[in-house]
Amino acid sequence: MTNLDKSVEEEILAIVEKYQKEDTKLLNYLITDDEITFFSPLANGKAITAEDLQKVADILKGSFIGMEIVNQEYRFKFKCGL
Repeated sequence: MTNLDKSVEEEILAIVEKYQKEDTKLLNYLITDDEITFFSPLANGKAITAEDLQKVADILKGSFIGMEIVNQEYRFKFKCGL
């Protein structure tokens, strides 16, 4: 899998866009095997809540693995069951 379906991207973006600056509707991610890592700049100023991370995991039919800060960005990792 190289990209998520557009409908899945739209569902996830609807959850995470409130953590982005106005007019910045971006969904940056990398898929490797059965893991997906989403990237969000620290400059956005808000970390996503645990409740919203669970919503994203549910959309992916997977689970939240963890979050780390690397190179001025948040990285959210999920195990994907899609």
